[in-house]
Amino acid sequence: MFAPLMFTMAVVLLSSCATLRSFTPGHDSFEEGMASFNQGHFDSAIQHFRRSTLENPNSAQAYLYLGRSYISVGRWKSAIQPLRTAFRLSPHEAKDEIMNLIVDAVFAAATSYPRWGESGSSDERNKDLL
Repeated sequence: MFAPLMFTMAVVLLSSCATLRSFTPGHDSFEEGMASFNQGHFDSAIQHFRRSTLENPNSAQAYLYLGRSYISVGRWKSAIQPLRTAFRLSPHEAKDEIMNLIVDAVFAAATSYPRWGESGSSDERNKDLL
């Protein structure tokens, strides 16, 4: 009688741990962003990662992949701020990779578009400021 009760409690505990991550704010948006990012749909990924950062402003991964998505579509200047935030929030082990991305984005923005750091119309540039 005691063994089935313990087994049931173990199953409930393990299943709750497996679903705990999905209750983290921004998790669903982040997962949708990762799916888009991995399929090469970077504009869509940007929207999901933006939402994820709003839902969970402490998610270094969401900021990192938001920056990487901006880099993937050539919006170098837009990538700098989310990458800086990712750097600030990330554990020590990830800081080197993020710093390399920040340096790449800054140099690309400065050399490609010295005035704005972006291509496209002024409306597109102003949209990034919002």
